[in-house]
Amino acid sequence: MRAVIKSNLAILSQKIALLDLLVSKHGATQASDAFQKTCPIVGASIGQHYRHSMDHVELAALVASSAQDASMHRQQLGDLHYDLRVRGGTLEKDLVESRKRLSDVSDVFKSLSATLDAGNTEITTATPVTVYFNLAADDAAEIGLPSTVERELGFCAHHAIHHLAMVRIICLQTVGLSEAELPEGFGRAPSTILFDKKQG
Repeated sequence: MRAVIKSNLAILSQKIALLDLLVSKHGATQASDAFQKTCPIVGASIGQHYRHSMDHVELAALVASSAQDASMHRQQLGDLHYDLRVRGGTLEKDLVESRKRLSDVSDVFKSLSATLDAGNTEITTATPVTVYFNLAADDAAEIGLPSTVERELGFCAHHAIHHLAMVRIICLQTVGLSEAELPEGFGRAPSTILFDKKQG
């Protein structure tokens, strides 16, 4: 459980660092414009990718947080509907609100970490949930799959890394940042980083 908390916190920290970099380099107004600017290569903005990946991780983090009640361990917490999301709106367009959301979700993970540090080692590891996805465009029915909160926090970290890879392209191709300016490892999968280290 500690590993998935650490991974999600690292990703959230990278996201915050990028927003802070945009503000420090461009100023608040231009940073806000850059946050909303659509990259023609990717077909989306930094804000859209942040909002989408945060919809997933925030949902899983809040379910994990609700599992801190000892009476809920190993009881079904409920459902996670990943594809019931609000597209557009403030969280895609407002850099300040997006940063606040990142900070708030980071606080949820820090609270989970503190609970583990206090000796509650069962928290969320085996807590069952059912997750739902739309897996076919020609069928509106969601597919439900059994899972655990820990597994879903791992999925959300993995999912977010791939969205950061798209954000990396936006930063380099549309927003005017250089590779050297990006937070270390930004948008690169841990497996890729480990592979590169072995090569050399």
